[in-house]
Amino acid sequence: MKNQSYFANHSNSIHLAIAPNRLEDLIREGSLSVTDFSCLDTSSKKNVWAMLRSLAAKRLVRQ
Repeated sequence: MKNQSYFANHSNSIHLAIAPNRLEDLIREGSLSVTDFSCLDTSSKKNVWAMLRSLAAKRLVRQ
């Protein structure tokens, strides 16, 4: 029996909530890319963009 992924047969999106600090950790670690998800409302999108700007600024300061 093949070890087939659940998602091979179920291609629907999964909607979930994640704590902002955990999302930031995952993006900073490179475990999650912004291309891996989409925001479902304008407020979330603005907050994610602010988070990304902050992470980028921190990277620039460290260089």
